[in-house]
Amino acid sequence: MTVSDNIGFGPRMQHVPKPEIEKRIKSTAAMVHIEDLLERYPAQLSGGQRQRVALARALAAQAQVLLMDEPLSNLDALLRLEMRAELKALMDELDTTVVYVTHDQVEALSLGDRIAVMHSGEFMQVDEPMKVYDRPAAHFVGGFIGNPPMNFLTARLVDGGATVLVNETRLSIAPEVAGHLRATGQPTVWLGIRSENIGPLDVHAEGALPARVIVAEPLGSHILLTVKLGDAIVKVNAHPDSAFRAGQDIWLRLIPEKIRWMDKETDQALN
Repeated sequence: MTVSDNIGFGPRMQHVPKPEIEKRIKSTAAMVHIEDLLERYPAQLSGGQRQRVALARALAAQAQVLLMDEPLSNLDALLRLEMRAELKALMDELDTTVVYVTHDQVEALSLGDRIAVMHSGEFMQVDEPMKVYDRPAAHFVGGFIGNPPMNFLTARLVDGGATVLVNETRLSIAPEVAGHLRATGQPTVWLGIRSENIGPLDVHAEGALPARVIVAEPLGSHILLTVKLGDAIVKVNAHPDSAFRAGQDIWLRLIPEKIRWMDKETDQALN
């Protein structure tokens, strides 16, 4: 059975006219870039090629529900990027429910209308992609979704919970947030913040946290700083034209509305 036969073979295709089958084979083969493989046998294909054939077969059947279990995992980086964009466009066009299983959080964020994050057999959060990213429901979600993951710092409640201390730096918090923090009954809470929501400064500023650069990694669109803040290691995005260097003392300004507070005992979000 050649690749072409394999794509057209299946219970849902048994009563489809042959011209329609041929049309679907050609269109799906072009979509996943296997036009030149249609006359080969499965044993002549690489792992990535076989994965694309399986994807084409599922798409050609035009089922009402598709289950995709890491369909892009064996593709090289460039093809994976291209296929992800094409899959996104296709899923937007098809009147089909797609359940997509992946360990690649970029795929989950880019392809999903809703994301279900599981841990130890439990759903930790089910929500829209950017809500999962911006407002994780639990410490695990924030630490799993995102590259780099969300930073977590220990914040100690002072002044009756009106402010917090992070590494002996005092941070003001909104009254409605303070109420949630006091309700935990705990002396400390988690402060969660994404790397892009931290502004690195080379001079001291009121309310900024003192830190020291350990590593500066130029990544093109930004420089990823790994810094030491007290006993914590923090990831920070800096402008690509900035001149931060290893060993430099810097200060970190957190965007208040982007801070996510979490209960240290339950690891659940408080805001």
